[in-house]
Amino acid sequence: MSQSTQEWKELTSKKEEFLHILRVLNHYYERIGTKVTDLFLFRQRLVQSDPSLVKIYLSKIGAYEYFVKASLETENSEPQTWLHIDGIAEERNRMKEIGNKEHPVFHITCLSDLFEQNTA
Repeated sequence: MSQSTQEWKELTSKKEEFLHILRVLNHYYERIGTKVTDLFLFRQRLVQSDPSLVKIYLSKIGAYEYFVKASLETENSEPQTWLHIDGIAEERNRMKEIGNKEHPVFHITCLSDLFEQNTA
């Protein structure tokens, strides 16, 4: 499916959870020395913003892959987009396959949870 035909769904609640996921990823990227780009700086501003000023749209493109489109109502700029691979959902499925249903990964909110339960 091409991006132009993708269905975008707006994250209508639990934006704080999305921003928490992004904050963790931003921290990881900082720790490994990821190159500072406009997108990197935007994602840092995003996690520091009031969730009510953040617009998030998600489009599922694979079993664990999502396009994310985000904007800040306080900025007069184009939305930023990136690819998110949901490693938490992937690990949950792996744990289910080996029969470990008590693993801590089942208690972590992931992007798939937000997409399935909090979009319209």
